[in-house]
Amino acid sequence: MTFFEEFPDPPQPEAPPRRREPWEQPDHVLPASVPGDAVVIRTPDAAVWAGAVQAYPNGFALTLRVVRRRPGGAYRDPDPFASGDAGTGLRFGLEFADGRRAAMGHGMRVRFQQPRDDGPLWLQPNGGGGNHLSWDQNLWIAPLPPNGPVLLVGSWPEAGVDEQRAELDGTAIRAAAARAVELWPEEEAPDAGRGVSVRVSTAHVADADAD
Repeated sequence: MTFFEEFPDPPQPEAPPRRREPWEQPDHVLPASVPGDAVVIRTPDAAVWAGAVQAYPNGFALTLRVVRRRPGGAYRDPDPFASGDAGTGLRFGLEFADGRRAAMGHGMRVRFQQPRDDGPLWLQPNGGGGNHLSWDQNLWIAPLPPNGPVLLVGSWPEAGVDEQRAELDGTAIRAAAARAVELWPEEEAPDAGRGVSVRVSTAHVADADAD
């Protein structure tokens, strides 16, 4: 036995179960798919599509697919939310029918704005991956939207887009949430960590500013 093998391994404390925050994406629920998608940005050389919506009891997951005609030039990073000079990269925001809004993107932290009497609208990047021509960015949004349109806003000066808009159906997202399936009681869900196995963009910062 060598010198270093004589040291015993330290005991590892067990991570106790915890209740998740109301705005967190639940791991113990099977979501319900929501029909519909939207093209947020469309130019001759780039597009941003929003779809693959999955509804949960407390929010919904959304995928942004970013497609570029050719790599190179100003697009130095495969992640479109991280590439470009300051103020020129891709930004994405959404607004509920009740006025709550959130935004994220290149050169900015995730930001929230809502009427003072309402809880915040959470917009959380949950990892992404791709290459210099296409990139999928997963998002978690909470809470569920009220009935009415969910406005999607995209800005990408580097691609020649100051601002373009599209909509999703908030009423359909709420209706689909009723079909989500809870697999077991929430208090039995262990605190297993919320890491992802895909690349997470360094352009998104976990904390937020309240406007």
